[in-house]
Amino acid sequence: MNLEIASPEHSRQLVEFYKGFPLKGLVELKVDRDGDFFAPYSIQSDKHLTYMLKEDGQLEGTASFVVRDVMLDGRPTSVAFGRDLRISSNRKVILEWSQHFLPVMQEVGRTLGAQYFFSVMSMSDAQALNAFVRPRNMKRPLPRYYLFRRFNVVSLHGRMPWAQNPLPHLRIRRATPAHLDALIYYISQQSASKELATVWDTTSFNEKLERWKGLKLEDFLIALDSKDNIIGCVAPWSSGGLQDFIPMEYSLRAHNFRQFLKFGKTFGWTRTLTKPYSRVKIEGTLNFKYLNFLFADNEDIFASLLWRAYDDAEENEFLLYTQPRADIMYRSPLNWISAKMPYGVYLLLPPDQTTPSFLNPRNEKSLEIEPFFAF
Repeated sequence: MNLEIASPEHSRQLVEFYKGFPLKGLVELKVDRDGDFFAPYSIQSDKHLTYMLKEDGQLEGTASFVVRDVMLDGRPTSVAFGRDLRISSNRKVILEWSQHFLPVMQEVGRTLGAQYFFSVMSMSDAQALNAFVRPRNMKRPLPRYYLFRRFNVVSLHGRMPWAQNPLPHLRIRRATPAHLDALIYYISQQSASKELATVWDTTSFNEKLERWKGLKLEDFLIALDSKDNIIGCVAPWSSGGLQDFIPMEYSLRAHNFRQFLKFGKTFGWTRTLTKPYSRVKIEGTLNFKYLNFLFADNEDIFASLLWRAYDDAEENEFLLYTQPRADIMYRSPLNWISAKMPYGVYLLLPPDQTTPSFLNPRNEKSLEIEPFFAF
């Protein structure tokens, strides 16, 4: 059994292999990166590696690591995010990968300069949690998982009939080059109190926006006060063509929610979800906008930004954003029809490494993570 580093010519093979591992949860989702398997990584960083585990030329497992510069414990730090671990159910392959996990982390740290390793996991995925976070045999050569922060992925599907924009006269404008310096300053100030923030100055913002395919300065919505100071911002963006989510089957709870959305659409309250493949035998993608760079000075400004982003989206699109558990202000407003999915950010440490200071419970800083990179 061989462990190889993937290259661009492996993209098609990786895409097809990846499709065979749907995301489990209330909705079973197939992830489609038909254009380029590595495209989501390139948006995050120029430094990423994908490992392929093969037996007799047959792909049996993949794991990717994306190294990014983030603010951690008050200073810029290079960290690696483990993504898209997919291993076949073959027990031999599972045991083989467990032997490679720690050496791979060491190689990524050595070649790409990663100081720490993080992974995002769904708190609803009991199988993954049991396999990695709660291994029964502590002598297995696997890293230890430490819960760093929790967050929710919130989806907004409509508004209650009595809902009102809390600040209907708030000035919300599209960003222009004239707003750039003020926008960077505002985002940097908002991110200063958050762990894993990726913008702290002009250089980090420009580098991030330059890599982000399809996202432009004019896509930003900025809220302005009477003195033209920025008091909130958001950047709606769609990943269509880069990474699409195809609903294969809805659980009973999700099915009932989808039926409610169909009913609400009749009265103009909601937007419907895509029909599952199990019913129509057609692979249709979920239509939504990610809300990136979502910051606001207070709850009313936040709700008004959501209102504007929802009105600007297409009639079949809903909204998606991340809400750190510690940031109560970013909870879904009560007059919205919404759903949420719990996630956790875990720190991965080799068994012989001591826990870093930022894991101390006295570190109460919130988390920053873009919704596109949460899956």
